[in-house]
Amino acid sequence: MRILPTKSTPARTALAVFAAFALGASASTAAAAPAPQAPAPDPAGKYCSVDLSDQQKTTCFTTEQDLLSYGSTTASVDLIAVYNWINYEKGGGYTIYSGDRGCTSTTSDVDYAMPNLNHPYAYSNPSGILENDTYSSVSTYYDQHCDIKLFDGANYTGASSEWIDRCTHLGGSGTGDCPSANWYNRASSYRLS
Repeated sequence: MRILPTKSTPARTALAVFAAFALGASASTAAAAPAPQAPAPDPAGKYCSVDLSDQQKTTCFTTEQDLLSYGSTTASVDLIAVYNWINYEKGGGYTIYSGDRGCTSTTSDVDYAMPNLNHPYAYSNPSGILENDTYSSVSTYYDQHCDIKLFDGANYTGASSEWIDRCTHLGGSGTGDCPSANWYNRASSYRLS
């Protein structure tokens, strides 16, 4: 549609009318598009998300793709991923812990904590047991500045690991950022800083 200026319709008015019409059309077109929906959770799924800032709300999925799609629909930030298999292998399932903010850049304070990996919810890993004593590798998200300290007992009791940023095998190699002691399938609680 072309509007030509006339004596009664100045060019600016014609452009304003045309712009309003165009914006109205695009707004109605945008309103018609459905919003993306989060995938359906599955309590028995082996790919899980735990929100540490929302009473440890846990949502699990059957596929990794559903977990990643779900993560894109939440406002929380990913802090750390813990894997049931070594080398960050995703086939055994894994859990992404998130929060409402990243961690501070120092380990002298605690930003988040999980006092008991025998979670108060129905989630179980593929072996049919809770996350207690199941971590084989861990990976923190670099842009959130978190490190994890693992504890042998619930409520941060017993022996503890060094602060870990990433570790492909918690078996005690001491290589890279891995602890020198064996933490393979051993953690019962943890702190993030």
